[in-house]
Amino acid sequence: MADSQTEPRRRMGWRGWTLIGVIAVLLVGGIVWGVLANSGSDQADPGASTSPGATPTPQPTEFETPSPGATDGVAKPDDGEEVPIDEPAPAVEGVVTEVTDIEAITAGNDIPGEPSGPAIQVTVRLTNGSEKAIDTAGANVTLTYGGDDRLPAAGLTGEGTSVWPSSVAAGASADAVFQFAVPSSPDGDVRVIVDILAAVPNVVFVGPRP
Repeated sequence: MADSQTEPRRRMGWRGWTLIGVIAVLLVGGIVWGVLANSGSDQADPGASTSPGATPTPQPTEFETPSPGATDGVAKPDDGEEVPIDEPAPAVEGVVTEVTDIEAITAGNDIPGEPSGPAIQVTVRLTNGSEKAIDTAGANVTLTYGGDDRLPAAGLTGEGTSVWPSSVAAGASADAVFQFAVPSSPDGDVRVIVDILAAVPNVVFVGPRP
């Protein structure tokens, strides 16, 4: 009789442990499921992601093109009347120019590769009789030969040549020496053209070839 009462107690103990185990498994599974669910919700939370901002549309930039300023062109007047090469002539108001010397020389070979040959050397003087300095920074002298054919002579540089200063003071004078390659022929007069300023005519001296 005592054994029959002990058997149900044993059976109830086994079932109780089984029930406790099942409950424990369910609890653990619930905890794991909750953790996973929370993790998934955090990843899917739209507030956690940053959406890119809208790209601004570039606006066209317009720059006003400045209009060029008006430029007054300076037309060079025609050459003045020809002057004998041994006489002075007015170049600019208050300024007199003259050929003080003209001679035949052999020039060139001062620059490597430059041939030597017959040439004409001209010395031109400017005398400023005005009350202010005269700008001579752009002044120049050219020469033609062959009489009325007016063949242009090539200017030479090097030893023996010189230029005027950038200006000639009032009451002062200045000389410049120019050399030009001129072949032995043709014959005929030469013309020495003195260009002082763009706004005034050139002075043209005419004379026999030296």
